[in-house]
Amino acid sequence: MSNAISEFLKHDDEKIEKLISEYPINVPVNAVAAFLGVDDESIRAAVECGNFGYSWRKAGKMNKCFKIPTAQLLRWYMHS
Repeated sequence: MSNAISEFLKHDDEKIEKLISEYPINVPVNAVAAFLGVDDESIRAAVECGNFGYSWRKAGKMNKCFKIPTAQLLRWYMHS
């Protein structure tokens, strides 16, 4: 494996380890967005498509809530 690939993977591992240590149970939408380099709305759309996490709307409310469990995000990201 080339040095460039090794360095990339090492940096990627460090980023996911930091995210897990900061948010061991649930990761906020904005933290996932920053981690993946996209905006919050893209993460909300991904959650609604079933990629990771889940969303819900309470009866009589206009806004949805989004929850991204750390374990589910990690499994999605690591393809395991």
